[in-house]
Amino acid sequence: MDNNNQKAVDLFNKMADSYQKRFFSVDCYSESLNSFLAYLSDHSSVLDVACGPGNISHFLLKQKPGLKLLGIDLAPNMINLARINNPTAQFRVYDAMEIDRLDSSFDAIIIGFLFPYLSAEQVELFLIKTYEKLSDNGIVYLSTMEDLYENSRLKASSTGEELMMHYYEETFLVRLLEQIGFQILSKHTQPFVISETETDTDLIIIAQKKGFFKKEEPVSMIPAQQRFS
Repeated sequence: MDNNNQKAVDLFNKMADSYQKRFFSVDCYSESLNSFLAYLSDHSSVLDVACGPGNISHFLLKQKPGLKLLGIDLAPNMINLARINNPTAQFRVYDAMEIDRLDSSFDAIIIGFLFPYLSAEQVELFLIKTYEKLSDNGIVYLSTMEDLYENSRLKASSTGEELMMHYYEETFLVRLLEQIGFQILSKHTQPFVISETETDTDLIIIAQKKGFFKKEEPVSMIPAQQRFS
């Protein structure tokens, strides 16, 4: 885990309660989440990566309570909240970058706003591991902040801590997903209002595992100048 990842974990652990109060509702993403759910059976196995207080899990289980859901997050306080909010699901303090070490595969993997805290190299590696952990024809849902990668920058939290926030272009993520072996099912952007003077753009992609990924073939599509050390 690099320094920025550790700072993000520490910050979310400290701010778990306030984060839940502000962001627990995912109603603004209900359309895309319902589209994702339409690809799942009532008892599909789902991995919720960087699950936070279990807000996305809560939405999914409200629609399909029979889902076999595992949520992972590195912030223990977030996991404690997720367990309270979703007593029928399982939650573990676990590193998203280690999902390849999980015992089982999953029918679906949901990745809600993890990528802003990962470098481009980490995103590439993580998506390869995601592909490998999905069952055949499995579904992935990912959301992130859309902008030019070079606009990634340090941003201060409400408590003053600075984190590197990474932005990703739709075209880059679509190319990477397709090269790894995913078929894009849907993609769209929507505004997210941060304050009266600041708005980000959310990017949401739903894709399906297709084709065959050969581990020995390099998949990097990230120009050297776009890589952060």
